[in-house]
Amino acid sequence: MKTFLYDGTFEGLLTAIYDSFYSKVPPIGIFKSENYSALLLDEIIYIKTDEIKAKKVMNAIITKIDSKTLQNLYIVFLSNNKDAGTIALKYTKTAFKLGKDIHAFLNLDIVKMVEDIRRRVYLEAHRFEGFIRFSLIENKFLYSSIEPDNDILELIAPHFSSRFSNEYFIIHDINREKALIYNKRSWEITHMTVDDYILFKSTKDEYVDLWKCYFESTTINERKNPKLQKRMIPIRYWKHLSEFQ
Repeated sequence: MKTFLYDGTFEGLLTAIYDSFYSKVPPIGIFKSENYSALLLDEIIYIKTDEIKAKKVMNAIITKIDSKTLQNLYIVFLSNNKDAGTIALKYTKTAFKLGKDIHAFLNLDIVKMVEDIRRRVYLEAHRFEGFIRFSLIENKFLYSSIEPDNDILELIAPHFSSRFSNEYFIIHDINREKALIYNKRSWEITHMTVDDYILFKSTKDEYVDLWKCYFESTTINERKNPKLQKRMIPIRYWKHLSEFQ
């Protein structure tokens, strides 16, 4: 059983999809090399990322199908689904068969699965746009740590760069050790370690106090319902929300 492993980048995934189409014996699955535990009978093929191949796949999808299909592939890539690479491959093959009509075939398992993943990833991104709280670090920039299920930093970047357009800020996905950085002009995704998280959290936190004051001033004590608040906000987010500390 042939299995393709790639380096964890989107270009790497597209390269693996390209090689799958031109392989005499297609792989049974595509996985990130860092997450894969080989089975006894696996034939492991390590795919080297090739930007030319990746661009060919992108261009073919856009011209022969549509841009939404490429976007769906990217959302699957950002998801935490352990079979994301294999799902992306099956979806791509189906899309080339059905063309632009693929989005109407929700009766097909692979199409419905991708739509469900898309909905789940965007829902989490939308939730985090409301949940994220910042700390003011040494009166210089805003910092927030998050632990999302999916890789959503790029999806929430437009919202926060617009909302805090006059601020320097960092939104740190501590599990993936990456961060969204905004410099009042543009944003980028960069590597950031857990050690940085520990450093930021040990700094005096004036912005958290401001959030606490805001929360108290806009909440009527008689109507305050902690049980309801905690039910509406998933428990795994609490430690990153200043009003619950």
